[in-house]
Amino acid sequence: MTDALPRRILLATDLSCRCDRALDRAVQLSEQWSAELIAATVIEPGPADFLEQRPASWRRQASPVERMHWRLARDVASVADNIRVVVETGDPAAKLIEIAARENCDLIVTGIARDETLGRMILGTTASRLVRGAAIPVLVVRDRPAASYRRIVVATDFSEAALQATLAAAAFFPAAALTLFHGYDIPYAGYLADRDLAPESHAMAQQARARLRREDRIGETLLERLNIIVEQGAPETLISNHVEDNHVDLTVVGSRGHGLLFETFIGSMDRRLFDTLEGDLLIVPGAAEAS
Repeated sequence: MTDALPRRILLATDLSCRCDRALDRAVQLSEQWSAELIAATVIEPGPADFLEQRPASWRRQASPVERMHWRLARDVASVADNIRVVVETGDPAAKLIEIAARENCDLIVTGIARDETLGRMILGTTASRLVRGAAIPVLVVRDRPAASYRRIVVATDFSEAALQATLAAAAFFPAAALTLFHGYDIPYAGYLADRDLAPESHAMAQQARARLRREDRIGETLLERLNIIVEQGAPETLISNHVEDNHVDLTVVGSRGHGLLFETFIGSMDRRLFDTLEGDLLIVPGAAEAS
């Protein structure tokens, strides 16, 4: 993972009201990083698309690109002219990954929808497939951006994937407070109710800092910036509680790695993590996938 700021951002959107927060965050980041912003939407072909359409001769129908420009002008009038628009037809996730690669994008920004009937967050299949298939970081936006990210937590299992996520978070957001959070579960922990695990957790945090000090890619400046927290318990519950209690803006997870952390947070995020997690989520692919 490079330590450079993203120079080109792909906003994956259908420009519905559920995606307006992702649009606002993408605009904010593009201005913060002086990055080019590309808004892409993919139209899934349906049966009607294979039928010949003959509009009335007196009415010129706007193209999908024109309609998208109009909606951008409506939603972000001041910067709409600076957003390049791409509209294509096909499988949404596959096409968006293809567009991101073709346009040499460094980050994909997308949104999620709330099912008000069920009262929980649902990560759409397109966003889920983006997370699993993209070779660049994917930012899933759920909060309305009031300001730049100020408090960031990186979920870590001290794997290479987690290190890549830490480096990306530090490079992308150099002014934000940065916490490394490691949750570990102990088998039959219920039988250890009387045991004080705080000294053990503190020792693990100190060992983690010593390990990072030996890591060539972690400089002294970044090491001093990192707040390392280790706690015993179910990782998804611990980090959700930490995010809420500390008003964290952004949670960062490294994908693939050893597999366990990614599956804990990403493989089940529409069932567990996204039901409770506050703030946005950045998924950073490992070096092998990003090469």
